[in-house]
Amino acid sequence: MARTIAIDADFDGGSIAVVGADEVSVDLSLVPDNASEHMQWFSFRAHVKPRKRAAFRITNASEATYANAWEGYRVVASEDGETWFRVPTEYDGEVLSFEHVSRGPLPHGVLHFAYFAPYPWERHVALLERADASTFARVETVGQSVDGRPMSLVVIGDEDDDDKRRVWINARQHPGETGAEWFMEGAIARLLDASDPVTQALLEKACFFLVPNMNPDGSVRGNHRTNAAGRDLNRQWDAPDEEESPEVFSVREKLQEIGCDLFLDVHADEQNPYVFAAGCEGNPGYTDRIDELEDAFMDSLVALDTDFQREYGYDRDDPGDGDLSAAANWVGEEFDCLSLTLEMPFKDNANDPDPEKGWSPDRAKHLGRTTLESVLVCADTLR
Repeated sequence: MARTIAIDADFDGGSIAVVGADEVSVDLSLVPDNASEHMQWFSFRAHVKPRKRAAFRITNASEATYANAWEGYRVVASEDGETWFRVPTEYDGEVLSFEHVSRGPLPHGVLHFAYFAPYPWERHVALLERADASTFARVETVGQSVDGRPMSLVVIGDEDDDDKRRVWINARQHPGETGAEWFMEGAIARLLDASDPVTQALLEKACFFLVPNMNPDGSVRGNHRTNAAGRDLNRQWDAPDEEESPEVFSVREKLQEIGCDLFLDVHADEQNPYVFAAGCEGNPGYTDRIDELEDAFMDSLVALDTDFQREYGYDRDDPGDGDLSAAANWVGEEFDCLSLTLEMPFKDNANDPDPEKGWSPDRAKHLGRTTLESVLVCADTLR
């Protein structure tokens, strides 16, 4: 009897449902976030025979929250759970189809597929442990998530020196945007490298407060957009609820306690195949000073990292139309500081495509490292 392909999504960050399967093909269905209708993320393992073609169809792809995002998108896959590459993918307006032929004997007879390369909780914990082991960094728990997971803040630098700029970087408010935590891994690794001249110069001028994962519950549950209570955390910043959005509540309290001179909220965009940033031009308190700081930061990043560009991105808000429930807008207005939303693609960078990997963890980590150089460029003018 022919053996069907076995599908497993019962693991940290896993999400998919099986509609039907046979020896070589599987029909699948996206699963909504646990407490909301948002639906986009998928991550699963397929147990297949070595060197065998495996074909998959996500039959409800057109019902995804961002169905237009499937145009030009390619699924990521891995044969070892570490190295991720893109596989042939087609979208016919209703069904997302993709396939893969094993490149050789599979270590455990398993293929991994996902919307983007996952950033598992185990890796998150290891990142925090590396930071906490440093002589000039520490990890603080500032609160708890809905499910009781720690809200971890990485502090790097001399926080007792009031003359040093307060630089905040948050990531992964939307848990399916795993590229944001890959970005954070690159940034944190550089800030922990005492021999790096950029790090040395930065820590002379600034102290860093970094939240690598703003939405730990959604990450572990396999949600794309929301926390365990079904809240989009990037729409909670003007009035976070201590019960339903405690993640924002606790981090916002710490922000108000410490202050902020520069804030970066790191995300990934489903539809735009570019790396870009959005400013706070719609805020009521937006000034020429902030406009000049935004230009200085973004222009420097264009020069420093060929993946970053300013031609494509979100439409600029009209004056007074900024959404103060979003993190970057609220922080920019509250602290009269440079505050940006940084976006990376789920697809590829259309300006410099990589046929093998598309936008990848390595490119996200590299962007995390070079973004710190733009922080250095602007450090002296932040106040």
